[in-house]
Amino acid sequence: MWLALPQHLRDAADVGERLVREWLPRQLRERLARICGGDEQPERLVAFLCGVHDIGKAEWAFQSQLDKSPDYGWLWDQVRSLGCCPASPGMVPDPRPQHAEVSDLILRGYFERRFPQADRAAIRSLTVTAGCHHGRLGELGPSVGPHGGRTHILWLWLERHGPAWAGLWEQMIDDIMERTGARAVLEKVLEAGGLGIADQVMLCGLVTMADWIASNQEFFPLSESGRHASDLSRADDALERLNLTRAWQPPATTDPPYRRRFGWPSGAELRPCQAAALDAASQTSGPRLMIIEEEMGQGKTEAALLAAEILAGDVGSGGVAFALPTMATADSMFARVKSWVETLEQDADQPHSLFLGHSRSWLEPQNERLIRQTRFVGGGNQAVVAHEWFTGKKGLLAEFTVSTIDQVLMTALATRYVTMRHLGLAGKVVILDEVHSYDVFTSSYMERTLTWLAAHGVSVVLLSATLAGGLRQRLERAYGAGLQANCRPHPEAARKPAPQQKRGSLAALAGAGLRPAGTTTAPAASAPAYPRISVTDGEGTSFVAIEQRSSHRRVRVDLMPDDLGALTDLLSSRMADGGVVGVVCNTVGRAQEAYQYLRDHLGEEEIELHHSQFTAWDRADREQRLVKELGPGAHRGSGRPRRRILVGTQVLEQSLDIDLDLLITDLAPGDSLAQRAGRLHRHKRPGDDRPRSMREPEVFVRGVDTADDVPVLEDGATAIYGERVLLATLTVLDPYLDGRPWCLTHELETVVEAIYAPDLRTPAAWQAAYDTAADREEKATKDSRRRSSAFQLTSPRESRGDLRDALAAMTVKDVDREESLSAAYVRDIDPTLEVLLVQEHDGLLSPLPWAIPRAADHDGWFLSETVPPPPRFARAVAMSTVRLPRWLVAPWHMDAAITELEALGIPAWQQDFRLRGQLVIRLDRRLRGSILGKRFGYDRSVGIHRLSPTGTHDDDPFTDDDFDMWDTADDEELL
Repeated sequence: MWLALPQHLRDAADVGERLVREWLPRQLRERLARICGGDEQPERLVAFLCGVHDIGKAEWAFQSQLDKSPDYGWLWDQVRSLGCCPASPGMVPDPRPQHAEVSDLILRGYFERRFPQADRAAIRSLTVTAGCHHGRLGELGPSVGPHGGRTHILWLWLERHGPAWAGLWEQMIDDIMERTGARAVLEKVLEAGGLGIADQVMLCGLVTMADWIASNQEFFPLSESGRHASDLSRADDALERLNLTRAWQPPATTDPPYRRRFGWPSGAELRPCQAAALDAASQTSGPRLMIIEEEMGQGKTEAALLAAEILAGDVGSGGVAFALPTMATADSMFARVKSWVETLEQDADQPHSLFLGHSRSWLEPQNERLIRQTRFVGGGNQAVVAHEWFTGKKGLLAEFTVSTIDQVLMTALATRYVTMRHLGLAGKVVILDEVHSYDVFTSSYMERTLTWLAAHGVSVVLLSATLAGGLRQRLERAYGAGLQANCRPHPEAARKPAPQQKRGSLAALAGAGLRPAGTTTAPAASAPAYPRISVTDGEGTSFVAIEQRSSHRRVRVDLMPDDLGALTDLLSSRMADGGVVGVVCNTVGRAQEAYQYLRDHLGEEEIELHHSQFTAWDRADREQRLVKELGPGAHRGSGRPRRRILVGTQVLEQSLDIDLDLLITDLAPGDSLAQRAGRLHRHKRPGDDRPRSMREPEVFVRGVDTADDVPVLEDGATAIYGERVLLATLTVLDPYLDGRPWCLTHELETVVEAIYAPDLRTPAAWQAAYDTAADREEKATKDSRRRSSAFQLTSPRESRGDLRDALAAMTVKDVDREESLSAAYVRDIDPTLEVLLVQEHDGLLSPLPWAIPRAADHDGWFLSETVPPPPRFARAVAMSTVRLPRWLVAPWHMDAAITELEALGIPAWQQDFRLRGQLVIRLDRRLRGSILGKRFGYDRSVGIHRLSPTGTHDDDPFTDDDFDMWDTADDEELL
């Protein structure tokens, strides 16, 4: 059983034609139609490019893999009969030719013979789709002359094949040309100067997609003849069986049925920011960037989805991609987006596809349930499905996606198969939430991503409660720089070295004939006051005001000593009548320290801890319970605890819809403090729902000592945020620290803008320290931008229409070793090690005790490491994933730690997809373990904690008793 190469090429061509006709969003189909000069032409162009992608497999070095094969030696004899093959393998170029780059070269020669008047740069804009169909571009340059490097070497290698091989290449390409009828459209594209750079990237992704489908032997089976029995297409039947969901087809509208979309009662009306979003989305046409700046809790999510429906209907987008800062926020958003998608119009037999994109997505209960319900391709009768094919690198091809921000920002990362990410986003409306929360490094990737999305004609909605004006203008400029930047390649004779200018500089923009997109249709000073919406399109940036609220959301802000005794005294005095108090710390260490101290002095039952160093199981359990107990539906005496102290880190700042009566927080930048204060009196409650002492919102700030002339800041805060912004925050908040309430509704923008103003004046005694800190911040910012650019795609205009230039960083270093490692390249963070925790009992392994169902037969949950785990066991172990803290495994010890854990791997567990490739640490009966000679423990109440060198812990609650002491799981749904 085998498959002839010409048959595979025909299959891929037929798949490509069908994808354009039935799967590609209207926006992309119309974009290709404009390039090709007719509605039917995109199908012909794409079919041809897909049909010739593997022509380079008809080459001696590739075919020689059949040599000495006991099953396919007879095929090798036929290959050798073509003659003119090298006399010995030593004549094969080194490194060995890759069939994708050989495809590129063969097609160049074919086009130059068939279209002799065409410019060579225009030809390469087409052939590059074959050269990049395996996700990365080879190092082929434009020249085939003596100075052409590898291109020249491979060209000579192809000439050495002789006329029989050359005739074979010609015959196979002619077959695809005749089958697709693409000659006329190829002539038109070449006469116009070739494909634009964004079109090249998108079509590379589409060719890859067609190849992956056509290579599936389940849909395109092998045969004894190697060919289909007739010349008819096999793609129709294959794609019927694959049953890809078709692109969303939103109608043109300016008034989406918002009550039905969000399940609101008949009398519900839009909030001001939602009404303004509809107005802003309806004012202009074509691709545009909307930035919605509004206070927390005012319905920005609904505003973004309503705007997305209008934007999609205008340009023909086939879906929405919603990206958020963390896994927790993405998981929280998933259910809301799913409910919204379920209300969208669709054909009765055509469900919408939805994808949750992050490394632990299958642990999210609703997503796991959706996957289970639609496990088989085409299975289920739901309005929304998790399609089996849209997973991994193909996930963004689903109609609707909810993901962490990394999945979108990697659109700007020169990593393998980045073209698939571009294909997935090019036909969608993209929504990015919490855009204020990223550092300079990540914001640089956001800017480059916006530029590429604009080049694709993608409309984008950005959401923020506390966006500084400088960042907003950089994002607007970045998007504006990408509009109309889908430039065709420079003609071969006109190519000149690109000027060496700093990326993103005003000089570079001017040299490209651009004006900064931040140049508004009205002067910047005329921008309406916060809250507001800005809209950036081809005409510049304009603004839509959001109706100012007459109400006020005032909070009192006070400093308190950075002393755990003072913290305990404050809580004791304020909580005489109970209350729910949040204590937010900047680091896990400070949170654990505060938790232990408060537990010792105030009792254990009323205090709990939340941070990132719990297992996935424990975090999910805590978060679900917190939202239930502290959400809008719980009231004092009816679900809401009378007395609770919630100690945590920044996970409390973004991911949870909870309501606090009182907030105590470490010092942080003013915008972060506002986000934390957004959890304070978040929901409207009856007066008796809060204790009398907490009926006015109040924030206490710790982590700063103002006894000296210059404030002394806590080390963890300065390490995370930097000294300058913290000193600026203290300066700007001084009137509020002196007794004046801070109105988050009307004074938030003033505070944020002042903190990030370049000319801020601090108290005289601080100014020298502040200026020194500002100099350090400026240097760090420049360094972050320099480092962030190392692996970025070149901007569309700077690429000059050449995909080699756009993907130049990819040929330097491939960062696509692992998705988690790739994500680290778009965030300025040290890589961390993620492991699974299991317990070892006398040589047998089991999940952590509380992951075992209460009524389960415990004997079935203890396995030898030679036994493949059953699914329930594997899921329980997989939910015990945890990230190890830096004090346990420093970044420079990462390789040594991985080597140690790989040596202790469990081969039998590699058979389960949940555990395959995972690193495992074994804990003893008292939940103690070690790595790199360091001892640690896992405590369900505090997470990972240090142990003394002797392996003891002052507060170690564990004994050698049987694990009946544990609060084991009784929720079968978790398993």
